[in-house]
Amino acid sequence: MPSPISNEVRNLIIRARTNGYSVKDIIEIFDVKKTAVYDLFRKHDETGNYEALPNAGGRKPALSPEQLSSITQKICEQPDITLQELIDELNLPVCVSALCRTVNNKLGFCFKKNIARHRAKQRGCQNQA
Repeated sequence: MPSPISNEVRNLIIRARTNGYSVKDIIEIFDVKKTAVYDLFRKHDETGNYEALPNAGGRKPALSPEQLSSITQKICEQPDITLQELIDELNLPVCVSALCRTVNNKLGFCFKKNIARHRAKQRGCQNQA
């Protein structure tokens, strides 16, 4: 994906248009695509602004900080709880695999096959014991 056009270049493209340059000349001078130039002209005509929109920041997390803390608390209280039981008891809007990634990566818990209490001794439960 090409990098966005800087605001300085956007300003120069708008100024070139007002000074009478053709779209073909603008494309060659600034080395931009024709659709980018037309989109910029349309945005400037509609809003009077030529600046790029800020990045939205990506996808929103499915679990809120309150839900994450309740997951941590539940694991500390009951270290051998399964992921499906967590989903059912806390009414979480995620699937088992998503909860597994969250518990392992965000909360720092790991699964100990033979000794369930070791799971609770990870980062989230040290202060509560």
